[in-house]
Amino acid sequence: MCGLLGVVSTGDTYLAGDDIKILIEIGKKAQRRGVDASGLVLMEADYNLQIVKANHGFGKMVRTSQGRSLLRRARMNSSYSLFGHSRLETHGYSGSSSNNQPVIIGDWVVVHNGVITNASSLRSEIDVDDLGIETDTAAIALLLEEWDKNGRKDSVDQVFERLQGEYSVIAASTSGEIVCRTNVGNLYSAESDSGTVFLASEPRQFPDKLAETCKQIELNSSMSLRNPAEERGTIAVLDVSRQEVGMEGAQGLHLTDDQLDSSFSKHMTAIAGQAQEKARSLLRCTKCVLPATFPGISFDESGVCSICNDFQLPKYPGVEEFASDLEQKLPSNRQVLVCLSGGRDSSYILHLTHSLGFNPIAYTYDWGMVTTAARENMSRMCGDLGVEHIVVSPDIRKNRTRIKRALTAWLKNPKLETIPILMAGDKPYFRWGREVARERGNLPVLLADHPMETTGFKAMLAGANPSLDHAQGSSYRLGVTNMARMVFSYGAHAIQSPGLIPSLAKEGLTGFVDYYVRGHKNFLRPFSYIPWEEEVIERTLRSEYDWSSGDDRSVTAWRMGDGTAPFYNLMYLIGIGMTEHDTLRSNQIRFGLMDRAEAIERVDLDNSFNALGLASYFTTVGIDLKWASDHIQRFARTYR
Repeated sequence: MCGLLGVVSTGDTYLAGDDIKILIEIGKKAQRRGVDASGLVLMEADYNLQIVKANHGFGKMVRTSQGRSLLRRARMNSSYSLFGHSRLETHGYSGSSSNNQPVIIGDWVVVHNGVITNASSLRSEIDVDDLGIETDTAAIALLLEEWDKNGRKDSVDQVFERLQGEYSVIAASTSGEIVCRTNVGNLYSAESDSGTVFLASEPRQFPDKLAETCKQIELNSSMSLRNPAEERGTIAVLDVSRQEVGMEGAQGLHLTDDQLDSSFSKHMTAIAGQAQEKARSLLRCTKCVLPATFPGISFDESGVCSICNDFQLPKYPGVEEFASDLEQKLPSNRQVLVCLSGGRDSSYILHLTHSLGFNPIAYTYDWGMVTTAARENMSRMCGDLGVEHIVVSPDIRKNRTRIKRALTAWLKNPKLETIPILMAGDKPYFRWGREVARERGNLPVLLADHPMETTGFKAMLAGANPSLDHAQGSSYRLGVTNMARMVFSYGAHAIQSPGLIPSLAKEGLTGFVDYYVRGHKNFLRPFSYIPWEEEVIERTLRSEYDWSSGDDRSVTAWRMGDGTAPFYNLMYLIGIGMTEHDTLRSNQIRFGLMDRAEAIERVDLDNSFNALGLASYFTTVGIDLKWASDHIQRFARTYR
């Protein structure tokens, strides 16, 4: 989930000025994978390691006086390597310098892309004082330091074999050794005419001439670019971090029950309980469980809703037809891009694609509200399957600031129809999915959405009247008129609440165009070919990949990867007595996967209040829990 970069002279020659220029280009392109922090390591001829760390992006860091000084030293003095890191924050707040990479333990310096899922257990196995480092990367550095101090009795391969999850690593010691390793393929090398080796997380980071020599570093095989010497150097660190204001809540998605404010939990549980009790009393369809508050719904004389009466069971061509259609779109290397969120459905599609003998590349758009459980699921699967994982991320600090502004404005003037504006931050995944697919040779793209996910009510609240597309598994489609109605509804509210405008303009409109206007050419939906079977999917993922929903409070794992879901589903529950779960279970009834009695029971459990998830959402973007609680209470009063 980060970007790696490096340049290494493997012989006795030193880095040249042109080498540094290329490295800077590689580093700037690495920022697409994360700009939460950055770091550079310079290895001098005497194996002294000079390090610069910052809590801002690589581009800003190399423009600081200290960054420029390091680069000048690499040009002018005798130095063998320069490598670094562009960070997407997943574990450990980037406002703390010790959490930002490179991570230093003893004589080892490590930069790492990925998530080590057994980091806690590895750290507990090694008897060391408190490191003051929260990141999983520390486990890698600890293992290397332990291996080194124990006399390197085994191959360095055995160090990395102890890791679980997803990792691509560049590690260096004060003995001059440089080791590269990946278990997923997110590490590439390219060689210049002079024999200098460049490193990057993706081929796109290399300039054209180098790209011709680009090759993926072999999976699960440690590549040593420089061998250790008897004499050791020293490590010096310079931190050029800038003071960040209002980001103290960046750890929100990592909250634990012990950290949760009890008064907030008690207050919000009471509000949610009242909403759920009211929801239980609503008139509902006698066939599914949709309530009379569902926008535009009507009932016949038997109490069956209009959506059930209009429903037609789709036909599924089958997995063989899916494989055949995908074959027609594949390049010679059989690569296909799989959109991966860490949720159960996209995870299962990754599993299915790999099991059918294709060569999947996972793609994720991480907009800063992805849950820890989802990130760990992605890492477990990609690590187990040896699947390359491309992560694209915006500037998360700026993104969370924009979310905070929009959420604050919405809570001051709440309207159910504009809740989707608060969720618009993840919509660029379509645009970036197209871009990544183009970069890799116009790959076909697999989406994991399915008919059970169709909601409809969100668009209907905004004045649209979507129609069911039975050929696509009864998913909803919008015409030009309905698109205009939605845009008008969102725009009218944004004028009243200006804080919504940045999210509406930057993600909302572009995401709207990407999804509804540009269409999905070169996109395939496997669940249009095969039935969606909840129990089969979850059983497969849990048994083969130790997949986790991260939350045992709900019967369903749906939306477990979306840090915004606890908020918007609570708002819908308060406002109209239903959530997305009501539509999920109703769709399962129509598809013959569940009877009504079971659906009612499950919906009641699905809609149980998730205090931890809601608190995490607010603290992640830096909103005070008491302030949020007070405004939600005011919102609830209007619907009593």
